[in-house]
Amino acid sequence: MSARSVWIALGVALLIAGAVGLAIYGGGSSRPPSPLEGIEAPSFVMPVVAGEGAGERVDLTALRGEVVALDFWASWCGPCRRSIPVLNRLHERYGSRIHLYGVSIEAHLSAARIQAAHRSFGAGFPSLLDEGLRAQGAYNVQSIPTLVLIDRRGTIRHLSTGVPDEDEIAEVLDELLAEPR
Repeated sequence: MSARSVWIALGVALLIAGAVGLAIYGGGSSRPPSPLEGIEAPSFVMPVVAGEGAGERVDLTALRGEVVALDFWASWCGPCRRSIPVLNRLHERYGSRIHLYGVSIEAHLSAARIQAAHRSFGAGFPSLLDEGLRAQGAYNVQSIPTLVLIDRRGTIRHLSTGVPDEDEIAEVLDELLAEPR
């Protein structure tokens, strides 16, 4: 088989793989749904370590009736740093209509180091500390950043990894906010 034939066969295989992926996942979103979407969000109580409310604790069950966004992050994560401007814009756009929290998965760091990272990232929303990494395990966070959107009933409605697509997240948030309390 000539080198040209190999390249043609490879090109055809890639086209077929792309068509199969499009058929499976549809043309709108390029991500498959998470197996956690549609289940009750695991409850937690975590301390606010950076940003507004530092020193307080957040109890997810107390936020029932509200739309909640959780962004799992770490200080060493480049994509986490790039996601912050997107999340800041969403936070400004939706204000108090949603509860947006960063969730630091670096339980081994001091609060001062997490606060420094939070400031250096320019986060305009509070960050929680996942003590013992219980939330990371409960939400099956395997890569960061991971963004979880929870509806007013406490159900996970969206989970995505990597730098979030602002338009996609805004669309989901608009849907969640339009639902009755």
